[in-house]
Amino acid sequence: MTLLANPAVIGLLVFFAFLAMNVPVFVSIGLAGLMAFVVFEIAPLSVIPYVFSGSLDSFPLLATPLFIIAGNFITRTGIATRLVRLAELILGPVPGGLALTVLVTGAVLGSMSGSNIATVAALSFLVQPMVDRGYDRGFAVAVVAAGCTFGVVIPPSIGFIIYGVITESSIPKLFAAGIGPGLTMLLLLGGYTLYISKKRGYRGADPEARNWATLFAAFKDAFWGLMAPVIILGGIYSGVFTATEAAAVAVVYLFVIDRLVYKQISFAQLPDVIFDSGRTIGVIVLIIATSAVYGWVMQTQGLASMLNDFILDISGGNAILILLFFNIVLLVAGAFLEPIAAMYLLVPLFKPTLEAIGFDLVHFGAVLTVNLSMAHLTPPVGVGLFLASQLGKVPFATAARFAIPFVICEIIAILLVTYVKPIAMFLPSLLG
Repeated sequence: MTLLANPAVIGLLVFFAFLAMNVPVFVSIGLAGLMAFVVFEIAPLSVIPYVFSGSLDSFPLLATPLFIIAGNFITRTGIATRLVRLAELILGPVPGGLALTVLVTGAVLGSMSGSNIATVAALSFLVQPMVDRGYDRGFAVAVVAAGCTFGVVIPPSIGFIIYGVITESSIPKLFAAGIGPGLTMLLLLGGYTLYISKKRGYRGADPEARNWATLFAAFKDAFWGLMAPVIILGGIYSGVFTATEAAAVAVVYLFVIDRLVYKQISFAQLPDVIFDSGRTIGVIVLIIATSAVYGWVMQTQGLASMLNDFILDISGGNAILILLFFNIVLLVAGAFLEPIAAMYLLVPLFKPTLEAIGFDLVHFGAVLTVNLSMAHLTPPVGVGLFLASQLGKVPFATAARFAIPFVICEIIAILLVTYVKPIAMFLPSLLG
């Protein structure tokens, strides 16, 4: 069977056709998989329910809805405001201090919530203060959108959990592999922000508001929020609990500190928190299940092995070229697809080739997560950038123009993570 006549390839074309008609992702990919069953009769339709349900029967995957609930708690407890205050006082009068505050807080909040969208929503209130201090509104919006992309690379990360489930890789090692790349992205984005802030005269915090007393008060106020990632990651790497159990601990911890310390969420509001989380969870579950059906089609029709042979043939087995090609594919896919859908579509295709060239799957998990973290920043989809532009009251085209330098910084980060192995693999290598 030729590549173009493969039912999985034809299904992929059908998938993109439905996407072009603005059909939801999970419906598009579900119909693509269903078409392979109905038109090409590759298997009885009774197989679909087993694949559909089997894709969700995973203990590690249970961490995903729990981290989503934890993210909703974070956005409603006022932790974001407290972290912003602390970060701004630490950065002080550095040029672009408020923009740098957004980046640092975005990294912390993104790692705690595992959601770019939740972090954008939590930090969008800083757009107007930046404008009041002389920042261009388009730049302020772009900073919020960009600052919320790399938080999901820093553990705990929903993306790493899903990738670990797909590849059967160690989730603690994947979490460790995200720390170096996340810090690399923070340094690159922070470096550009500092440069442009000096060039345009964007000022930092008011010096008179910064002293040891206010710094201590801000740290005390944010302490319990800062302890969340410490408890989660400390518990995982000390062996006290698994990544899934850590997600449950995060939910309980955030609920308890809100009831005892912050007192922002009343019992009457709890159903709303669960309902909002449930809507997000529902979308993710449908994408995972329908993607698994199409993934089964790809696997049974031998698309991965055919693609593997094709790539190895045209590249001559050159790992540098193969990884560059994969990164380009991920960049393009991230511009049109949700990261979760892109993972389920592309990882099974890439895996045989990665194994053939001896590239560590944990390392590639870091590469893929860094790459797909830009999906919320790059048009035409760019959900995070779109949300930030809406909340910041800036036309999407204007926000996209200001976001271009941040995209370039993240592309540089992708190349560094891909080809400079210790950035991602130093910490995992310590875990044995």
